Amino acid sequence: MCAAIKQAKRMKPLWYGGRWSKYKYGEAWQVDYITLPQTRQGKRYVLTMVEATTGWLETYPVPHATARNTILGLEKQILWRHGTPERIDSDNGTHFKNSLINTWAREHGIEYHIPYHAPAARKVERCNGLLKTTLKAMGGGTFKTWEINLAPG
Repeated sequence: MCAAIKQAKRMKPLWYGGRWSKYKYGEAWQVDYITLPQTRQGKRYVLTMVEATTGWLETYPVPHATARNTILGLEKQILWRHGTPERIDSDNGTHFKNSLINTWAREHGIEYHIPYHAPAARKVERCNGLLKTTLKAMGGGTFKTWEINLAPG
């Protein structure tokens, strides 16, 4: 998307969930990984992606938290379903902070941001806690069935 179109899309801040946001739905996401017990299929991590204005959660189970799996998850769960965002925030994990991710983001015109402090990623951290609690409850107090309890991706 060219700069002129991006600028034209900019509007006054919008009111979402009791606060103002300079982004419209789908333009900003927060991403993180959670670790769960390994499944029979070898998956142990879940890439969690939270839309910044509404808190909509997307998940992508993977065997390893790598830059390549991060890109696959972002493409399948965000770009293909919601369109290309303007901004993605993550923590300092090596699966997020590397040249492969930076190149991919630049090629797609995405501002890839790593905040200096954890409170900036509060929404994704809260969703991670709720997701773990929910998956454990759905598994009868264990995480044995966590992968099948996630929506198919």
